[in-house]
Amino acid sequence: MDVQEILKDRLDELRGFLAKDPFQNLFALGMLEEHGLAANASHALTFHGLFDGGKVAAAVLIGGSGGLVIPCAPDPALCSELGQKLAGKIKIRGALGERACVDAFVKALGTGPAAWSKSQKLLAASADDLGPFVAPGLRQAIASDLPQLVELSAAALKESLGEDPLAHDPGGFTRRVEARITAGRTWVLPEGEKIVVKIDVGARSRYGAELEGLYTAPQARRRGLATLAMGQVCRSLLSSLPRLSMRVDEKELGLAGVCRKVGFSSLRPQRVMIAA
Repeated sequence: MDVQEILKDRLDELRGFLAKDPFQNLFALGMLEEHGLAANASHALTFHGLFDGGKVAAAVLIGGSGGLVIPCAPDPALCSELGQKLAGKIKIRGALGERACVDAFVKALGTGPAAWSKSQKLLAASADDLGPFVAPGLRQAIASDLPQLVELSAAALKESLGEDPLAHDPGGFTRRVEARITAGRTWVLPEGEKIVVKIDVGARSRYGAELEGLYTAPQARRRGLATLAMGQVCRSLLSSLPRLSMRVDEKELGLAGVCRKVGFSSLRPQRVMIAA
């Protein structure tokens, strides 16, 4: 089998390959639909494919010049072969995906021990799975929500990763939060003038959406608001999309419990890592 960059003339073939495993590949499908394929390797988003008999057998998304790498394959052995053939040609800073595939790809690529790594669960839901949880006050975020959402988003990352993004790059972080608002990717539940719950759509395509960043302000916890907000955003999105997914750290039992109560079920184990 050989490896080559997948360009625009094979867009439909790549999309069809990823759509064979839509829940697992929702993030990659969303990135593909949002950014398209490169005309050359200097583009910010590229895919490389492992071809067997002229057909895609495995693929890897490379975003931000290796800032995010997502191997996509039905068999970890194919990810290992893909990694071996790309060794020395790409350098990654972070990887995300099915745990066995990420581990096989990173090992074969020769990246070395990870500086940071977490095991996750991929949770999935469709319209028929949803429980009776609604929050009529949930809405998409607007421009005036930016100051509160910067604060809440930073607090969420500080709780999960132990680092404050506002201490390292406040301007860049604020722009990323603002971009999500502008794109209609952030939903909020307000109480009076305060936002008490927020959730983001990480990636979206005709195949579905992957959710991320569910966070409840500390003063509003233990009231079931996250469950109600999650139920409502799922109803809103699944009115026009076929499926949703969400990645949850294995140690985040409370978040996993909220998702399962709403109607999500577990799929294959996942990995998110940052290279040394």
